[in-house]
Amino acid sequence: MTKKSSLLAAEILLDLKCINFSPKKQFKLTSGKKSPIYCDCRRIISFPKERKKLIELGIKKLKKKNYFNEISSIAGGESAGIPFAAFFSEKLNLPMTYIRKQKKEFGKNSQIEGIIDKNDEVLLVEDLMTDGGSKLRFFEAIEQVGAKIQGVFVIFNYGIINKNYIFKKKKIDITYLTNWKFVLEVAHKRKILSNEEIKIIQNFLSKINVKN
Repeated sequence: MTKKSSLLAAEILLDLKCINFSPKKQFKLTSGKKSPIYCDCRRIISFPKERKKLIELGIKKLKKKNYFNEISSIAGGESAGIPFAAFFSEKLNLPMTYIRKQKKEFGKNSQIEGIIDKNDEVLLVEDLMTDGGSKLRFFEAIEQVGAKIQGVFVIFNYGIINKNYIFKKKKIDITYLTNWKFVLEVAHKRKILSNEEIKIIQNFLSKINVKN
C-alpha cells in the first residue's frame, strides 16, 4: 500500500468522524482509562460511497499478498467485523461466516455462524486492531474446526501489533489501510490539531506501545 493510499484512507476516516481527538477533555474508555483519541470505524457502514472506496483499497492491498488466491472463506468477528466481512465476501464472491465471541448457550451451541470447512483458508476481517486481544477467540474458533488462518484485515491499526500476530507460535499476517502515523499527518496538514496537541497524542500512543 502506497503512502498516498494510506493518507487517503486516513482522510476518509477523519471526514466521517471515525477518528476523534480531545487532548484536553479526554475520552473515558470502557476500561475506565482516559484517552485523547477515540476511534469508531463502525460509522463507516452508514456511508456507502466512502465504504466502497475503503473496501476497494483493502482488496487492492490484499491482492499483493502471496496468499490472496488461496483465501476460500471470509470471516467477520462479532460484532464490528460482521458488516465488513459481508462487504469483502460480496466483492470477492467468497463464502462468509461470522464468529461469536463465545459459543451460544442454547441450540447447537455454535460459535461460528455459516460454514467453515476444515480445509478452508480463512481471512478474518475486522474494523480495527488495538492490542489484538479480541482476535484470540476468533483464531481459536477457526482452529477448532481445522481451518487455516491465512491473515487478518482491518481498516485501522493502532500500531501495537504491526505486521504479524503471533498465535501459538504461528505468524498471522496483518493487513491494514491506515494507522495513527497517517491520521496525525493529515490532522496536522488540515490544522485540526496544533503541534502541542499532536505531542500529547504521540506521548499517549508511546505509553500504550504504539510503534507507528
